[in-house]
Amino acid sequence: MSLAGKLLTGIFILCFPLSVFGWDWQTRVTVIVKDQPIEAVCALLEKEYGIHFSYSRELVSLSRKVTLTAHNQRLKKLLEDLFAPDDIRFTRVGDQLVLSHARRNTHTISGYIKDAVSGETLIGATVYAPGLKQGTTTNQYGFFSLTTVRDSNSLVISYIGYRPYLQPVSLKGDQLLNINLQPLGSLREVVISGKEKTKLQEQTQMSKITLSSTELQAMPQLLGEVDVMRTLQSLPGVSGGMDGAGGLYVRGGSPDQNLVLMDGTPVFNFSHFFGVYSLLNANVVKTTDLYKGAFPARFGGRLSSVVDIAMKEGDMKAYHGDVSIGLIAAKFNIEGPIIKDKTSFIVSARRSYPDLLLNAALKSDNTLGTGGDFKAFFYDINAKVNHIFSPKDRLFLSFYKGEDNLLVKQTTIDSTGAGNPAGFNLQSTKFQMGWGNTIAALRWNHIYGPRLFSNITLNYSQYSFFTQYEHRYQLPGTGELSNVYGKYSSRMENSGGRIDFDYRPNPQHAVRFGAITTMHYFKPGNSSFQDKGSPVKPLDTLPSSMRITGAELSMYAEDDWQLGSNLFTNIGVHASAFLVEGRFYYSLQPRLGLRYVLPRNWAVKASYTHMNQYIHLLSSNGTTLPTDIWVPSTQRVAPMFSKQVAAGVAKTSANGKYEFTLEGYYKSMHNMIENKENNTILTPLPARWDENVAVGKGWSYGSEVMLQKKKGSTTGWIGYTLSWSTRRFPGINNDKIYPYKYDQRHELELVLMQRLGKHWELSASWHYNSGTPITLPVSSYAGIDNPSPWDPSVGHTSIDRYENWNNYRSADVHRLDIGITHTKQKKRWSRSWNVSIFNVYNRKNPFVYTINDDPDTHKRYLIQATILPILPSVTYAIKF
Repeated sequence: MSLAGKLLTGIFILCFPLSVFGWDWQTRVTVIVKDQPIEAVCALLEKEYGIHFSYSRELVSLSRKVTLTAHNQRLKKLLEDLFAPDDIRFTRVGDQLVLSHARRNTHTISGYIKDAVSGETLIGATVYAPGLKQGTTTNQYGFFSLTTVRDSNSLVISYIGYRPYLQPVSLKGDQLLNINLQPLGSLREVVISGKEKTKLQEQTQMSKITLSSTELQAMPQLLGEVDVMRTLQSLPGVSGGMDGAGGLYVRGGSPDQNLVLMDGTPVFNFSHFFGVYSLLNANVVKTTDLYKGAFPARFGGRLSSVVDIAMKEGDMKAYHGDVSIGLIAAKFNIEGPIIKDKTSFIVSARRSYPDLLLNAALKSDNTLGTGGDFKAFFYDINAKVNHIFSPKDRLFLSFYKGEDNLLVKQTTIDSTGAGNPAGFNLQSTKFQMGWGNTIAALRWNHIYGPRLFSNITLNYSQYSFFTQYEHRYQLPGTGELSNVYGKYSSRMENSGGRIDFDYRPNPQHAVRFGAITTMHYFKPGNSSFQDKGSPVKPLDTLPSSMRITGAELSMYAEDDWQLGSNLFTNIGVHASAFLVEGRFYYSLQPRLGLRYVLPRNWAVKASYTHMNQYIHLLSSNGTTLPTDIWVPSTQRVAPMFSKQVAAGVAKTSANGKYEFTLEGYYKSMHNMIENKENNTILTPLPARWDENVAVGKGWSYGSEVMLQKKKGSTTGWIGYTLSWSTRRFPGINNDKIYPYKYDQRHELELVLMQRLGKHWELSASWHYNSGTPITLPVSSYAGIDNPSPWDPSVGHTSIDRYENWNNYRSADVHRLDIGITHTKQKKRWSRSWNVSIFNVYNRKNPFVYTINDDPDTHKRYLIQATILPILPSVTYAIKF
């Protein structure tokens, strides 16, 4: 061959692809990719180096994204690093690389994550295997399970307010671990450097907000304490309604559509003191989960929201507690071991005492002829015992009792004695009202194996209220004493049990399933009347048909499922049935949640939820009060059900400093009930309550946006809600759609917590919402019923003319609350002073409206009643 031929051959060899001459394990390759799936790396190797890959997509997934920077690296080393995390085995067959799974034995790490100081289990702690890029979180009992295929590994465990912990693991078999996390030394450390919980874009669940105990304690402290319900009311999509209503109105729903669970047991009234305080002491709350939509299949029975409150279990290692005394209420909390590291307890109690101050002022007025008594207070008691039988078995017993009481008594003595031989007339009037909850639960946790966890719960819940009045007076001329007495009461009770299973077969699946059974007992309205001067016994006016018992049975299954590298889903179904008065209702409720991760770690989420509700709250058309009556579905009134769709975006910043969510929703509600008239507790009940209600439909839709700052000396959030809520009932408003009483167009929340040095913390919240719809007459005219011949105005009645329901709106509601706390750490205890002001600028927000007639001008005026003015408070607390 000539020299020119040899030169051409050499040039041809240099330019010809490597695949002509083949490749071996020592072939040097250069690959630079950023956030690309493994499949793209294989395509690059095939294009640049002629390495062909053969595999089954059903058996081998190359969707995991990787970032590689390899310069002149040996091919075998690159492939090992690329495929090892997914346990993909590669074998050369001819000129191809055949890919398959290694088929190595799997191992499961499971156990509990605890507070190292107190032994409390931690809910929602993150357990992550960095080498495998796999992770999970602890369930509501602090249990986790993570299945992996690596021979050795380490876990990173983190939880907000605690120091991250690296747990080395040697996977020679399944392991059951108890991992203890050290809490950070102060709240300041928590705010600035606390390890964040799972980021929003990493959660398939949408429309959910979680408050841990640490986060809750950092919230604004008003009237001397942090309040769970008040904090929830300051979130987008959630409203407390008018001041004094004391309810939760979530996405256009009514208060009865909220499922409030305390250690898995339902609560039917969750406020004290007309909504100023919630039903429980925040110091005994471990975590609070609020679901506004996208409800997991394990929850059922309500349409609008789920508030899942987990209570603390008690310190397993040492005794400690706290005591606080304020101008309005006092409370204490104590916890500790009964048997160290085996049995613990926690007890807390609160009592308000404005009645003691006001009653003392009334009694100080000893003017002849008058006297009075006033009481308005609440109290609650929490108790819980936690016992560890073995590493696989735990038992919890919890109890709650809380009541509100109002008493007004007035006595008048007329010393003139006109027409009375005794020389004086006596009149005494007494009015009393009370309501409260009683709750008890027994739970057993059991670990069947490293992947299967169960909880069995037996619970009891009761809500009751009563009103009673007594009027004593002396009959003119005779001096005989007459005593008229009346009472009205209502009660509902639930007792039942449930079993829940948590199964984690592999990191791509988290399966939950279980069953719930509940017996409902309703006694919706019992009134009696008696004249104690008469021999006739008091008459019980509750018809026997109003005493109703219902049985409810539910089953559910759900799966958190990773479908691909960027696509995740939560799919489930909740099936339930209700037997009442010989009528059998049933419902199949599908649940679906989707999450897709976009570039720059933005997550797009969507959900569909079907919910069913077998109980109703029978209230007046005005505001919601504790005297509203709980009633079941009957033969005439079918269960309520709703369908809700939602979509949105979510992101947590890379440093965990900021969180942003934007959601839109649309919800339709069916078989809603409404009183045909403005009934109150003084309105006589018909033979059956369902004879005086209309059954109709409702709709609510809107959008919510929230920006939250979670780290630094300044924290807080801004939330805004734009929403509509409408209803339509046959026979009401001419069968036309009208805005419902919970329709609030705009709602804005500003919450701020500011650290001032080591000892001071300032907190403030400002709330605004549009006025709520009310029904007012458009005109009125005077009747001519039996006018007096001496005064033509006497005996005339005003007849109102109405056109549409909820045709006006109340005044807008807004309020500023501020508080400042000074804390000082002593050697063995700490003390704090809190000064707070509720309704700083004394905004007269409406509670109820009435129409009054002026007898002089014969004109009518709209009167607004306000019950919560400015309320300053000073609280002193000791923690030991």
